[in-house]
Amino acid sequence: MKLRRVFLIGLLVSLISVGTAGAGLLDMVTGGGGNAGDLDTFLARAKLSEELINNSTKAMFNAIASDKEKAQLEEKQKKLNETSDPKEKNAIQRELTESQLAVLEKEAGNKELQKEAATWDDKKKGHVADAFFNYALGALQAGLIVKDGKALVTNPMNAAKAATKLGEVKDSISSLGGIATGSVTMISSLKTFMSAADISVKLPTSATEKPKQVSIDEL
Repeated sequence: MKLRRVFLIGLLVSLISVGTAGAGLLDMVTGGGGNAGDLDTFLARAKLSEELINNSTKAMFNAIASDKEKAQLEEKQKKLNETSDPKEKNAIQRELTESQLAVLEKEAGNKELQKEAATWDDKKKGHVADAFFNYALGALQAGLIVKDGKALVTNPMNAAKAATKLGEVKDSISSLGGIATGSVTMISSLKTFMSAADISVKLPTSATEKPKQVSIDEL
């Protein structure tokens, strides 16, 4: 399992081209330059990373998915909007993001869509490229955060505090771990789509880069 995780991280880093900057990125993803901090800090970082993944996924989904695919997820989006319980809201959001990512992965290989996307105006192409950047950035952050989270929950010094937060921390570790692992295939698929659609993309070279300004419902 450990070898598989290292292999996945290696694939993700290779997709973002390892050079001088890439060497620093590798340290950050594997925890070489990370600082776990306390449980509250971890949960805050985890929340920001998930929000970045959720928002960038929705932005790409809104630009790429067909009207039929959007309609199929309308009920889940409506349920999310109407839910006030934080725990339930998080669960619905994760399901929605997973469904949107499944559509994106499928449509990335759609030859007709690739041809159509090649005719998009510069504004729409830039919007999708920026959302893709944010998704890749969130995935890099997720890999680092998961490693830090595992160190936190196994640290005896956090035992007392972890008693009240352990479930939330483990839930975040599980969710972000899935994001980091799934992003390897997703980034590869989306890079293929971008190339076929003549969309110029830039990927983060550091997990500490600032996200691009992207409006979820812009297009």
